[in-house]
Amino acid sequence: MREEPLAKSALLILTILGVAFIVGVSFQSISFAFLSLALLTAAMTRYFFTTRYVLDDRGFTISHIGTRRQYLWTNFRRATRHPDGIFLSPFAKPHRLDTFRGQFLRSKNPAEIYHAVQKHIAIDPA
Repeated sequence: MREEPLAKSALLILTILGVAFIVGVSFQSISFAFLSLALLTAAMTRYFFTTRYVLDDRGFTISHIGTRRQYLWTNFRRATRHPDGIFLSPFAKPHRLDTFRGQFLRSKNPAEIYHAVQKHIAIDPA
């Protein structure tokens, strides 16, 4: 959220509050309003809260809101460079399941993670 324009973040927050209000009014229930507010906020946790990536020789760890997931480099066969990070896929060629099985390492400067990743995985130019 810190990296995005203030207007974009404000618009997102207003949209979430507006939808929760509309749900509350249409169902005539404050419980449904709070439920929709909680669900919409939970769906946007990657935007609102920090995600940390730690890369080492064995793999990488993704930490987000008290959860920690570890991945081994051996689980990934392809990496694709993007302007805002690097996408890691378990498939050697682009596959329709990439979205579900791959991991995206987001970074302001992908060059800083590019060198660590290229030691372990072949990078596709993209």
